[in-house]
Amino acid sequence: MHPGLATRTTALGVAALMIASALGYWGISAYRKGQLQKTVTALVKDSSERLQAALAVETEAVHEDAARMVGKLDDQAQEVDKHVIELRGMSASPNRALVDAAEEYLLTVRQILRNQAASHRYRIQVSASERALRDHMRTANRRSGNWIKEAVRAKDRMEKEYFDYRISVDAFGRLLESYPATRKKLALQVGAGLLVEEAVAANARKRALATSKRVADDVERARQLAAVR
Repeated sequence: MHPGLATRTTALGVAALMIASALGYWGISAYRKGQLQKTVTALVKDSSERLQAALAVETEAVHEDAARMVGKLDDQAQEVDKHVIELRGMSASPNRALVDAAEEYLLTVRQILRNQAASHRYRIQVSASERALRDHMRTANRRSGNWIKEAVRAKDRMEKEYFDYRISVDAFGRLLESYPATRKKLALQVGAGLLVEEAVAANARKRALATSKRVADDVERARQLAAVR
């Protein structure tokens, strides 16, 4: 074989090998990116469905079993927390933008659920302590030392639980207010159809704030009653 032909043949072989290698790398890279997209999308979809169901609680006027409802919200938050852990265990290199946006979304959903559960838990406690204070203030023997001490303890208990309620419901409201920005980032990666609508979050925030106002009014009435001794 002519030396020039041999050299040309070798060069072509090397080029073909490089092309095949590049195509193989591209194929593996595309596969990994597709698998990451599929897995992350599943985590986002499940988390969004949990958030959708949880926010629907805010539209219900009466809860037949409030404690059970709080337990369900806690469970939803724990499941989303598992998704966060799973996401963080993945290699983000095939699509860093997707993973970063998904993590921010899942963390936001988790905190919304946690604060929603806390706000309802404390609301139940505030209602019970406010009712206990009112009942005590209406009992006889108002001038006794023990009666006064118990009135002070009952009011302090209500105030503490109301403080905890305000902290949690305010955090819940702020997270819902910031939700659209977090949603927008992830929508660029997975599409808006998988994510809870902004209007749903806005409506839940509105309901939560209305409930907070009613609780504040009840607490204020109890304070006024406790002031009359």
